[in-house]
Amino acid sequence: MLTQDDAEAIADKLGCTSDEGRSHKYYELFVDDKLITRFGVRRASREKGHGHLPRELHITQKQCRDLSKCPLSKDGYLQILREKDLL
Repeated sequence: MLTQDDAEAIADKLGCTSDEGRSHKYYELFVDDKLITRFGVRRASREKGHGHLPRELHITQKQCRDLSKCPLSKDGYLQILREKDLL
């Protein structure tokens, strides 16, 4: 299960910008001034699941865990997006 900590680790690794909402913190990833993805993290959900992350990041659950826990780098993530013609 992906948690708030995982989501924040991914946002940090990807160098996302952030925007504060009422109940969510939103992260955006830009590459060459183009918005690639935007995902939200519920503030009061440290231990609740963030199962929406793989869908919003356009990767599998395993790739999302790897992105959070370090085996998958930012460059590796961007390569996956290129292979899917999303970048």
